[in-house]
Amino acid sequence: MKLFLPARTLLFSAVLLPMSIVAQMEHAGGAMAGMNHKEGPPSTSLRITGLENQTKTLTLAELKAMPHVSVTVTNGHSHKQESYSGVPVKDLLALVATPKADAADIKPKVSPRMTLIVAEGTDKFRVALTLCDTDPGCRSGQAIVADSLDGQPLTTDGAFKLILSEDKMPGRWVRNLDALTEQAVSAM
Repeated sequence: MKLFLPARTLLFSAVLLPMSIVAQMEHAGGAMAGMNHKEGPPSTSLRITGLENQTKTLTLAELKAMPHVSVTVTNGHSHKQESYSGVPVKDLLALVATPKADAADIKPKVSPRMTLIVAEGTDKFRVALTLCDTDPGCRSGQAIVADSLDGQPLTTDGAFKLILSEDKMPGRWVRNLDALTEQAVSAM
């Protein structure tokens, strides 16, 4: 079987997200014969890494203590309405933001469209979002790290799950989420 992808997609995948296409297909639900997605262990903490490698690790109790928002989505796999509660990704990234520098120390500006957030689960499934994807001021919808589903703690999806309320299919949702990492992308 040959897959034809635009050169830009291949470059993006090879440079930023070194994950085989087969692993991506397996995560998509094993839709291709003979491919089974192996689940990782349940997530129990969330590591957040900023652009300057500042790191913060949150426990479930620490995340629960933060201000939450709720989103109701239709799960594209099950076609059921689900109500998630969690902390906006934007608020989590603020925990590792670079402090404002003096005018003399200002580095070149990086567009929010050129800053990626790589979300990774314990099964090593990764997705990339732009900063704009996480900011309701930039686009409709919410990007949250959920800790409850329909008023109950998450169980089969680990303690943390990335939910993007505007996505029609949950292909960028990450169950058993254990890491959010900001990466600046230089212009090509």
